Amino acid sequence: MQECFTCKNNIMLTRLAEHIATCKWPDLETILRKLENQLDAGPPPFSNYINVMRDTVLSSAMRAFGRQNFSPEKRLNVVFVDTENTGEGAVDDGGPTREFFRLMLVELKNSQYFCGPEEGKNLALASRAVQAGDYRVIGQMLAVSIIHAGITPSFFSERLYNIISHCPTPSVDIEEIEDWEVKQIFQKIKNAETLEGAQEAMIEASGILALLGCSTHLRCLNERDALVEEAARAYVEGRVKEATEQLTEGLKTLGLGDAVKAYPQRLKPLFISGSKPLDVDDILKLFTMDFSRPGSNRRRLENQTVMFWRDWLVEVGESSRPVTLEQILIFASGADRIPPLGFPCKPTIQFLHPEDFGMRIFPEANTCDVSLRLPLHARRDRCDELLKATVEALCGGGALMPQD
Repeated sequence: MQECFTCKNNIMLTRLAEHIATCKWPDLETILRKLENQLDAGPPPFSNYINVMRDTVLSSAMRAFGRQNFSPEKRLNVVFVDTENTGEGAVDDGGPTREFFRLMLVELKNSQYFCGPEEGKNLALASRAVQAGDYRVIGQMLAVSIIHAGITPSFFSERLYNIISHCPTPSVDIEEIEDWEVKQIFQKIKNAETLEGAQEAMIEASGILALLGCSTHLRCLNERDALVEEAARAYVEGRVKEATEQLTEGLKTLGLGDAVKAYPQRLKPLFISGSKPLDVDDILKLFTMDFSRPGSNRRRLENQTVMFWRDWLVEVGESSRPVTLEQILIFASGADRIPPLGFPCKPTIQFLHPEDFGMRIFPEANTCDVSLRLPLHARRDRCDELLKATVEALCGGGALMPQD
């Protein structure tokens, strides 16, 4: 161990060089707060109204962000529209925006614009999308999602993040090539044990190699691996160079791209999977209870409800319930992860006393102020049943509870 002269912490010798390089950097919260401070808290202009249907979220986003007068620094007003073309909620005070970006990122991750494993996506090449400038719009959407709503992509590959942060990229593994035929052609060259075998495989690959701008000649077997690496890199990185440049340009919106370039290690968790999964303790610490006066009959009923709620959360966390902690957070906030800067207001749990609210038996949520209202039930099994039914119904593809 060695003490860092800047922060005075003891650091393992093997990580000391990396630590010294980043120790003087501001932390993630400081960086994001500075970016967030650019936002205009005033009413959103009409050009920032986003009308969305849940089965076409990505196209709705592309349409809205492509408007000539769209203002990234202004607030958004997201309205989810049902099949009868009527808005399902009221004014967007944050909940619909979080829900919109969460759904948009799910659709974007599985769209024509990305390829690769679920938690390590590279850019895919869609030629018409490049011509239309779609990748630039995608970069802008990601920047606004992170800075406005705290909804992060967290599905980029290390390679893609290194490219957008202007860091060196690692060598390319043939397995990163999505096209099966191209992968097999390159693998055949790599597996050749003689110069003649490698040259025959090169002749077979000459078409794709020429398109990639790579050499089609092999003078000795020792050049084989370097040639395959060059071709694989050209396919995975070079082929999508213009798309990547557009994405990087779009990410400069609100200064995010410059921050990524300046502090690549700090902002890396926003783009790459690996953050701690949501656990029971996260949910328990997130909410503040809006209790009645200690010793009152109302407080006794509230204590019992909190006991049922905490027991149910533990069972959800153990996967012994058909819902997930992420679904519970979606129900309460519209987000499936706690944003890096937290929520704008402290999440609360309130209680549906019959004398205040009438006989309301189902849990309720307001995703704008991130509040839950729990009904008061004398039986634990009844409480569990209604919690499960509500979260499943409203987070399994249906609409969130209308906002107050």
